[in-house]
Amino acid sequence: MKFRTKIFLIFSILAIIPLMVLAGFSYIRYERTIYQQMDDISSQLFENATETANSTLNSIIDTTNFFNFYYHDGTRAIENLDLFMNPEQKPEIFEFYHASKSYDRICQNRMYSDENIYGIYLITPSGYVFSYTNEINGSIRKDFDFEGAAWYQRVKKLDGRLFISTVDAHEMFTGKKRSVFFSQYLKDVYTHETAGILVVDCNPAIFDLSSANTMPDITLLTIDNTETDDVLYTNYDEISCEFEESDRKVMRGSLRLSPLRLTAVVDYGSLFREFNVTIVLLLLISVVCIGGFLVTAYLVSRHMVKPLEDLSRQMRSQKAHPMEFFTQHMERNDEIGTLYNGYNTMVESLNASVKQDYHDKLVVLDAQMKSLEARINSHFLFNTLESINSMAELEENRQISTMSLALGNMFRYTLKTRSELVTVEEELGHVRDYVSIQQIRFDYRFRLEIRMEEEFRQQRVLKLILQPLVENALYHGLKYCSCGDTITVAGQLEEGLLTMDVRDNGQGIEEERLLELQQNLTKEASFTELGHRNKHSIGLTNIHSRIELYYGRGYGLSVTSRPGQWTNIRIKLPVLR
Repeated sequence: MKFRTKIFLIFSILAIIPLMVLAGFSYIRYERTIYQQMDDISSQLFENATETANSTLNSIIDTTNFFNFYYHDGTRAIENLDLFMNPEQKPEIFEFYHASKSYDRICQNRMYSDENIYGIYLITPSGYVFSYTNEINGSIRKDFDFEGAAWYQRVKKLDGRLFISTVDAHEMFTGKKRSVFFSQYLKDVYTHETAGILVVDCNPAIFDLSSANTMPDITLLTIDNTETDDVLYTNYDEISCEFEESDRKVMRGSLRLSPLRLTAVVDYGSLFREFNVTIVLLLLISVVCIGGFLVTAYLVSRHMVKPLEDLSRQMRSQKAHPMEFFTQHMERNDEIGTLYNGYNTMVESLNASVKQDYHDKLVVLDAQMKSLEARINSHFLFNTLESINSMAELEENRQISTMSLALGNMFRYTLKTRSELVTVEEELGHVRDYVSIQQIRFDYRFRLEIRMEEEFRQQRVLKLILQPLVENALYHGLKYCSCGDTITVAGQLEEGLLTMDVRDNGQGIEEERLLELQQNLTKEASFTELGHRNKHSIGLTNIHSRIELYYGRGYGLSVTSRPGQWTNIRIKLPVLR
C-alpha cells in the first residue's frame, strides 16, 4: 500500500466516524441542558456584578471609615484636626498649614489605592476646608455656600450615615466634570464633638460593571438609589436588543451601601438564539476536529513520518567527508525504502566524486606550481642576453662580469632551490641580482632601498614573491626609469604576521585600473590562473594565487596607489614557527 493511501485512510477513520457519532449525541444533549445553562449563566453574571459593585462600595466605605480609625496607642487619623472642631475659635493660618501636611499624608495612600477618586475634602466647623485632589475635577470652590446646599443639610440629618449624590457636574467643584460624591458627618466617638463633614469626590466610572457583564448585548445592569430614584449606572445605551416581557429574567438585590440597589435584566430570547443547535454543533465539531487532527499528527509522526525525520536528521548532520551511510529502514518495500536506498547510493557516489576531484586538484596544483617555478619572463631573458652580447662586442667591461654572475645566480635560485620556503634574506639576494642587471641596463638611473631588521630577514617565506613585484615596479611604476628613480622594499612583524611592502615613486595607477586590480585580487584562487601573466601586470594575480593556495585564504597581496606619485604592493604572510 502506498504512503499516500495510508495517510488518507487514517485521516478518514479518525475524522469522519467520530464527527458523526458526536454530532448526534450533541443534538440530544443540547435540548436538555440549554435552559439550565441559561439560568446558571444569568445567576452567575448577577453574582459577579453584585460582587464587583460591593467591592467598589467597600473601598469607599473603607476610605470614609479611615478617618475614624483608631490606632493601637489610642490616637486616630484625624487626631491633629481637633483644633478645627470649635466653630467659635478659628486657628491661625500656620496651624492650618501644619495640619494640612498631616491631612495630605492621610489621604495620599487612599488616593493611590483607588484611581477613581478625584479628591478627598474635609469641611471643618471652624470654616477651614482640608483638601487633597488629583486636579482632574479641580477642587471645592472657595466661595461655595455649604449651608445653603441641600446635600449639606441632608448629610447633617443622616447623622453619620453615608450620603450618595447624583451623577452630575456639581457646581461646588471647579473642574465641572461629571462625578458622584460620597459625604459623611464625622464625630469623635468619645467626646461626640463634630469633627467636620467628609466629602469623597469620585469618577462615575467607579460604578462601571462592564468587566463583570460578560453578555453586554443582552444584559441590562442598573445601579439606582431607592430613596431618590437616581440612576448611578446603566448600560442601556450599549444594549443591542429589545426586551420582551415573556423572554426576559429580572434579578434585583441590595448592595453593600444602603439604599443602593442592583438590577439585572437578561434577554433570554437573544441568549437562546446564541445557544442554537448549529453553533453548539459547530463548536463541538471544531473541538473534535482539532483533537482528531492532533491525534492524527501524532500517529503520523510516530508510525509513518518518523523515517523521514530520521533521514532528514542524518542529512543535516553530514558536515564532513567522507559522508556516512544510513542503514535503517532499508528493508522496507514502499517509498520510504526506495528513498533510503537512493540516499545511500547518492552518498556513495558523492564520496567517490569528492575523493577523485580532490586528487585531481592536488595533481594539477603540483604540476602548475612546478611549471610556475621554471617559467622566466622571455622578454627579460632576451633583453638581458642582448645587452650582454652588445657590451661584449664593444669592449671588455666589469659590467659584463656583473651581469653574467647575477644572471647565473638567478637561474640557480629559480631552478635549484631545494624547498618552496626560503629565508627573506635569500629572497632579497635574488632581488639584488635582478636589480644589479637592470641598473647596468638603465645606466644606474634608479636605486633599490631595503628597510628590514635582521630578525625579519631570517623569517621563512614562499620563494619567488619579491622579484616579480620589483620587476613590476620597474616596468610599470618607474616606466623604464622615465617616471621615478626609487624602489623601496620594507618589512616588519605585526602580531604574528609578516608584512612586506614593495613601493615605487613612479607614475602610479589610474583609479579605474587600480579598482580592476583590487577586484582581481579578491577573486578566489583558480588553478587555471597559475603560471600565466597578462599584458597589464607581471604576475600580480599569479603571486597572490600562489600565496593563497599555499597559506590559505586571508593572505596575499593588496595594492594601493596615488596617480602620478606612488604605488605600493603589500604582501601579508603568516609567521612560520
